Amino acid sequence: MQFSLLRNKNYKKILIFTFTVLLFLAVSFLVIYQTNFAQGKVWSYLESGDDRFQMMRIEGLYHSLQRHQFFPLVNMSFMGGFGYIVNVFYSDFVLYPAAFFRLMGLTSAQTLGMYYLLVNFLTFGVSFLCFYKVSHKYINSLVFSFVYTLSTYRLYDVLFRHDLSEVGAMLFLPIAILGIYQIFYGNKNEWLYLAFGMTGIVYSQAISPILMIIFIIIVALCQIPELRENPQRLLSLLWATIISGLLSLAYFLPMFQQMSHTQFVFNTSQNILNNGSSDLTDTISWGGNNDVEQPNVGLVLVLAAIIIMIVQTKIKNKAVRHFSLIGIGLLICSTNVFPWFLFNNTILGVVKYTWHWNVLVTILLAIFVAVDPLNFLSGKFSKPLLLLFVFLLAISASYRLVQDAPLQLNSVEEYNQLDSYNLDQNRSFLPVGTRLSSLQRMSHKPKIISGRAEISDFKQYGTRMSFDFKKAKHAKIDVPLIAYYGFQSSQSKGQVSKLKVDVRNNNLAQVKINGSGKVVIDYFETTTQKVTRRISFLSLLIVVALLFINKLNLVDFKKIEGIRSK
Repeated sequence: MQFSLLRNKNYKKILIFTFTVLLFLAVSFLVIYQTNFAQGKVWSYLESGDDRFQMMRIEGLYHSLQRHQFFPLVNMSFMGGFGYIVNVFYSDFVLYPAAFFRLMGLTSAQTLGMYYLLVNFLTFGVSFLCFYKVSHKYINSLVFSFVYTLSTYRLYDVLFRHDLSEVGAMLFLPIAILGIYQIFYGNKNEWLYLAFGMTGIVYSQAISPILMIIFIIIVALCQIPELRENPQRLLSLLWATIISGLLSLAYFLPMFQQMSHTQFVFNTSQNILNNGSSDLTDTISWGGNNDVEQPNVGLVLVLAAIIIMIVQTKIKNKAVRHFSLIGIGLLICSTNVFPWFLFNNTILGVVKYTWHWNVLVTILLAIFVAVDPLNFLSGKFSKPLLLLFVFLLAISASYRLVQDAPLQLNSVEEYNQLDSYNLDQNRSFLPVGTRLSSLQRMSHKPKIISGRAEISDFKQYGTRMSFDFKKAKHAKIDVPLIAYYGFQSSQSKGQVSKLKVDVRNNNLAQVKINGSGKVVIDYFETTTQKVTRRISFLSLLIVVALLFINKLNLVDFKKIEGIRSK
């Protein structure tokens, strides 16, 4: 009976599926156990790094959802209620699961652990399915999912930096790479993978889309002969670009609109790219030591890069050869060997740290390892042993991280105490002239700058602020709110002027009042924000509807095209 069940194909599929899911869940938990669950403590640098900033982003989204504001543009939990418009530049898209965990009653420490468990599991699953889509080989797909998800650079983001944005981008990266492969090397009609993958990356992190565009250009240059022979591939790329552009419109245009009205702090120091790059020798050394405290691709991928440089001419698969060589090129370019100072004043300046290229290096070299084009892993136990080796490297790295800095183990109570003034490292999204120390000392209530008035009943509920006034005569009032573009006083009653920016006082919102009445200030979606959000949502509905219709064969599109051709 048992042997007959094993011979049953459906039963075997269910067994393999169950095993794979349980394996991914177990590894997803074990790799973060030391830093997020062991001893009931959380390992993190609370004084520096991205951790506090990212947790405040989650906290702000959580509070907005409590107020039934489902798509907030200004995070009002920052700076004690003065507001930080980080949401326009870093979408909250990948943070919604974490915010829902907070709504379920989990603390910040519990939320971080559960969120990492979820994202690790999803990254395992997405990378496995994307590789299996092309290879149709279970064990090779398993190798790719392990090498990619447990890569040292990704663990650097998860365990050390707590960069939730880049971790989110790496969740969608395999989908985008699958789309690039299909457009340039495989089935050109499956360009939607690139469209959806790029859209997910855009809504995860602002930097990664720039890197992806450069990568696509490099691949296109490598495939010029193929594109000349099959120019339809360029049409597929165009369709992917159009759809991704429409889906991302709700992100890009509001961001550009805000930048056109406000000058932000964005780090514009000289030689930012050159200063943000590492020595090649350091990069190789960190990789050889599998050090998750420094930005590097890790031992397995460093060895893979060395092997590629030795045997590159023997790699017959064109896509694997191109991806491998591009990966090595980007690895070298991520260091100060490349003359980054030439690009300080270009759009590449927003990348700031050139080791962000390791995102692409990681997945490109992981593809080489998983494909195994030269059959180095052809032995019966070679691939399972590689899986075990990669897993043990990840466990060892997390253990060494805790052992090397035991003072960074924080109690749950300590970790749950968030500092609303802990912004991103460069305080990039503050208007120029805003002094954080001055805001910290400032009383969080309206202040009469000139003239006279009696103010009472000040209230704040998210982005909405209000107070009553009487006996006002040419009074200028500064409200404890940074006046980002979109804030208005249009719902006020009485003689209340339009909202202005007090550039002399930390860019706070200012109104001029006379007589008696009520000042009401709130954030209103701009026309650009409203229109682009509707366009992006409608585009998504249309694409999903067309996929649904095509899947069920409700419409014979080929026949329609045939009629048109006649």
